[in-house]
Amino acid sequence: MKSKIISPDEFIENQWSGGTTTQLVIFPEGSNLADRDFDFRISSATFTSTSSNFSEFNSYQRYLLPLIGKLSVNHENLYSRKLDTYELEYFLGSWKTSSTNTLDCKDFNLIVKKGIQSNLSVLSEGMSYIPKKNGKLFLYSLGSFELAIATDNMQIINVPENSLLEIQEEDILNKITLKFATNPVIICEVIL
Repeated sequence: MKSKIISPDEFIENQWSGGTTTQLVIFPEGSNLADRDFDFRISSATFTSTSSNFSEFNSYQRYLLPLIGKLSVNHENLYSRKLDTYELEYFLGSWKTSSTNTLDCKDFNLIVKKGIQSNLSVLSEGMSYIPKKNGKLFLYSLGSFELAIATDNMQIINVPENSLLEIQEEDILNKITLKFATNPVIICEVIL
């Protein structure tokens, strides 16, 4: 198992029409959001207004949840939904989507190319996650956390607040247990 911690000073921050987006990771390295040539991207956004329109991402699937504040989504001609903090919304990038939010809102986004198997879950202290294997795992939290990873032996990894842990899965990765967390931990799994 290979792992690395990506610190906040390695994230890429950009302005968008409704606020600021922070790219935590994009794969493959060197791909570009504007060119839509990536397999997946993990980001977080803050808002400068209380409403926004989502960019269209044909050929992608999206996972969205609020980390802080209130967020409601409207998928035109489909449905609307209010999201509580850490409540997940999954939708297709081709949908015409808008949102309303509080000004203190900060969200978390996973965008994955259609056809690539993926999952997003939220873990609280004491919970476990069993990966599908042979993919990439990314874990993020606003607070610090500690993981126990069962492989051929037990490994403990401590992750500082606002950092992203990347794990390259292997066949011997059996279970991840959240031993300590000051906030919920988001786990993204992408099978490439």
